[in-house]
Amino acid sequence: MDSKIGLIIQLAGVLLITLLTLFLRRSLNVRALRHWTNSWLFLSCALFCMRLAFSFDGYSLQLFSFYFLTQYLFGMELVAGCRSLVDDTRVTLKKELFIIPFIFIAFALPFVSEDLTLILNIHSLVLTGYFGMAFVAVYRVKIKSFGRNVMLVALALLVADLAQSFIAFGLRSYFDISIEYLAFNPVVDLVLQILLGFGMVIVLLEQILADAKVANEKLQLAHQRLEELAHIDPLTTALNRHAFHGYIRQADELGRSVSGCVGFFDIDDLKELNDAYGHIVGDSAIRAVVRSIRDIIRGEDLIFRWGGDEFFVVMIGLDSHAAQMRISRMHDLLTEVSLEGMRHPVTIGVSHAFEDFETFEHLETAIERADAKMYLEKQRRKAACFEPASRFRHDDSVYEIVVT
Repeated sequence: MDSKIGLIIQLAGVLLITLLTLFLRRSLNVRALRHWTNSWLFLSCALFCMRLAFSFDGYSLQLFSFYFLTQYLFGMELVAGCRSLVDDTRVTLKKELFIIPFIFIAFALPFVSEDLTLILNIHSLVLTGYFGMAFVAVYRVKIKSFGRNVMLVALALLVADLAQSFIAFGLRSYFDISIEYLAFNPVVDLVLQILLGFGMVIVLLEQILADAKVANEKLQLAHQRLEELAHIDPLTTALNRHAFHGYIRQADELGRSVSGCVGFFDIDDLKELNDAYGHIVGDSAIRAVVRSIRDIIRGEDLIFRWGGDEFFVVMIGLDSHAAQMRISRMHDLLTEVSLEGMRHPVTIGVSHAFEDFETFEHLETAIERADAKMYLEKQRRKAACFEPASRFRHDDSVYEIVVT
């Protein structure tokens, strides 16, 4: 095959790969792609310079120098892109200065000999080093993907191709061997370069898919977190009304038919406590009550904050009598409690009432009945054992806030 025709075929193929990387670069912001796009641009310039050198003998030395230089820039950007797959960092000035010796080599090579074959042979040895470094960089990529394997095969074959060319030219000086097959090298190089470009595209797509998977997992985690925040009361970490209605809808969808009881709780004299000591103390009292409820209910029971200082607990498979037995421990848990913002412990009183329900359809009705029963019990206790709100004074001389 005529070397000029083979060179034109190679140039056309490399230009197509260059256009592909340029289009990908418009959509993908990947450091490796930026380096690889530059590398294919440099290779296109190199092949174009060589084609001009064959046509303009008067400028062949200069054109061959630019051919060698752009080939070395191609190799440097190729290696930088491969290394960025392992460590996504910018190329430092120190690494960029690595090209300086090769600039001297590029402009000195055309003057080494008048034998172009010898010059190209030396040049192929330099390129072999670049492809070898790129192979090592890709080999260090931890993720063993299909695109990585394609690139490894392409780089290994390019190293082998250039190495055998160097060896064949060297042996020709000592042995009578035919090297006419090397006329097909441009086509072989093109096939291997297309394979390399194909591997690059696959690696980029695999990286994008991996990033998309990570982003999707983070999005799902954030969505789950938002769902939790939407269902949890921030002050007490108890479930809120929104969570309760979702609980009811889920039970209806699953068609559950279970029974149990619901307990309604209300903190006594919380307004007087807030007025006397401030909302910091009141919020601390609310949290203390929720902690005490959690300590006495079962792990599968659900506690909801209905609003303000009102809470209710859904206890599946437990009747109101058994639940009342558990709640009897609450008085001990809320006696002499240390609250934030107060110097001395206090005793917190909580009114409560329980009501049974037979199915989830009757749960809301049971909550209303328990609320009403709790309110009547609270009013009865206040009427029977009334103590004035003057008990709450800022000098902390009176600490008990329970109504008995």
